Amino acid sequence: MAKLLRAVAALLTVAVLTCLVGFVRARVSGGPAESARGWMIGLLVCFGAMGIAALYMAAVGLYHTVLALFGWDGGPGILRKNPHYLPGSDEPLADGTPLDDAPSKVH
Repeated sequence: MAKLLRAVAALLTVAVLTCLVGFVRARVSGGPAESARGWMIGLLVCFGAMGIAALYMAAVGLYHTVLALFGWDGGPGILRKNPHYLPGSDEPLADGTPLDDAPSKVH
């Protein structure tokens, strides 16, 4: 999924730059203003896609902020303390530390 998102972001960046250069060239070429309309619509579509992506990222950030404030993400919480949080439980373990203390039941 990450490769797909990076590819879409790269494609959107190239589309914005292409539309921007096309729009500027159409406006300064001395021709009719109507020749820039397609480039302008392309820019508006690209900016709309970027705006939707920005709104999505802002919503995800707000969601994670609320989780952290109330301790619903497993952390200690800021406004309301998480009663199930164990201090140090979110610290990384040393390399080679077994994750399960109970003996494995392999048959």
